[in-house]
Amino acid sequence: MTFSIGRRILLGFLAVTVVIVALGLYALAQIGAVRDTADAIVRRDMAVLRQLDELGNEARDLGLLRRNAVIAMLTQALPQARPARADDNPAAWRQTAAQVDSRLATIAQLAGEYRTTARSAERVASWDQIAAAAGEVQNAFRDVRTLSEAQFAAIAKQDVAAVEARNDEITRLQGPFLGGIKNLRTLLDGGMVLGQRAAQDVYERSRLSIYLTLAAAVLLASLVTWLISRAGVRPLATVMRHVERAGDGDLSGQL
Repeated sequence: MTFSIGRRILLGFLAVTVVIVALGLYALAQIGAVRDTADAIVRRDMAVLRQLDELGNEARDLGLLRRNAVIAMLTQALPQARPARADDNPAAWRQTAAQVDSRLATIAQLAGEYRTTARSAERVASWDQIAAAAGEVQNAFRDVRTLSEAQFAAIAKQDVAAVEARNDEITRLQGPFLGGIKNLRTLLDGGMVLGQRAAQDVYERSRLSIYLTLAAAVLLASLVTWLISRAGVRPLATVMRHVERAGDGDLSGQL
């Protein structure tokens, strides 16, 4: 089966068009991959960051509520104090404590989920560290919670000596708890830097692959152009030269 010169040229241009379209689609796919990677990294980091921000606020509220409960009890113990009113600080403290415990569990759960789809080994290690640190903070908080509950029980009994005796110990136990929250934030900051680096690596790989694909497309287009020249342009030039010679009266040539 043979093709005319015009059809050969048309097929050549069609091949070049297909290559250009394929290159464009590949470039769009790579851009989409970079965007999806960056979005996933930012979405995960921000989800944990929001949890840590709320955790910090709740930890502060715990201290304020316990302090207010102690102050209210000590005030009522004074000789000239007014009759005691119902104190809602212990109930609010218990509600906030439940939220803190739940939030720490959520952070550990999110870190465990995110490590399975992390883009690099460094990100996997970072999420593992965050999950382990969240577990340590949770253990430290349980100690604080247990001793605080004992203090609230002493407050309910109006046992001033027992209340004051537990203040120093609670303060000591709060050190690992609050320090652990700060450490979680530091670990997340480091993970966010690794996430930015991972997104940059994906971008660099995508850009390199696009350059290589572009180079391959140029080589293929050059090959197609050469084939068009060989299969179409050169025979057409031969025909035109024969026509010119025939016009001059030279009929000795053959196609």
